[in-house]
Parts: sequence; structure tokens; C-alpha cells
Amino acid sequence: MLPEMAKAMSEHAVFEMYSGYIYLQASLAMEKENYKGYSKWLFDHYKEEFTHAEDFIAFLQKRDITPQLSDIKYEAVNLKTPLEVAKLILEHEQKVTARISALLKQARELGDYASEVFLHSYINEQIEEEDIAKNNFDLFTFAGDNISARLSVDLTFTK
Repeated sequence: MLPEMAKAMSEHAVFEMYSGYIYLQASLAMEKENYKGYSKWLFDHYKEEFTHAEDFIAFLQKRDITPQLSDIKYEAVNLKTPLEVAKLILEHEQKVTARISALLKQARELGDYASEVFLHSYINEQIEEEDIAKNNFDLFTFAGDNISARLSVDLTFTK
């Protein structure tokens, strides 16, 4: 693996941890606002993002590369409604998709077939993640300001 690809993959591992922080902050905000189902769903995704980071780290290690980790730069945002959270998550997942696509393009340009194959599962993951995030955004958009409708949507996350 060329150094520039190793660097990009290491940076993405850190970005996955950053993604986890976004989900964790959103989970805490929804817990505070008493959206228990959505909070749990977000918390589960917080853990999933760190699993993704671990996957990238393990992939680098299998290729005899020590990942270069950096600080996770995170700025908290004030989230009050499930719709605000759903919008933030959707926009973030779109950023993740763009980053994964850029990694895949870089792997192809460098002829790094192992990285390309590894990234294919994340291309598929992002199709699913964006679909789920869009669905959540739509559900809370449809619920609008109706607290009963919001709580009804919140219950769907407990199933």
C-alpha cells in the first residue's frame, strides 16, 4: 500500500470515530428530550461507527501498516428536535458516502486492488445508511410539530 493511501485510510478511521461522536451527541440530546426509542437507535449507531473505525484500523494492520491516528475535532451542536437530529444525520451520512467514494477513486487510481475490494462493502453500507437516514428524516418531517405523531415515530425505533 502506498503511503498516500495508508494516510487516507488512517484519516478515514478517525472520521468514523468522529461520526460516532455525532451519533452519541444526537443520542444524548434525544434522551434529554425523552425520545427514548430514537435515542437508543442513535446510540446503537454510535457503537457501529466505532466498529467501522476498527475495521479500517484492522485492514491497515493486516497490510503491515500502523494507522496514524489524530485528534478527533468535534464541535457540539444544540439539537432539540428529532427532525433537527435526522437532518444532521442525513447530511453527515452523505458526507461519509462522499469520503468513501473518494477513497475508492484513490485506490483505483493507485491500482490498490485490496483497498478497492475492502471499500466495496462500505459503498454498500453507505447505500443502506443514506436510505435509513432519509427515511428517518421523512418520518419526522411528516410528523411535523405534532407531538403525538413524533412520539409515534419514536416508538418505531423500539421494534
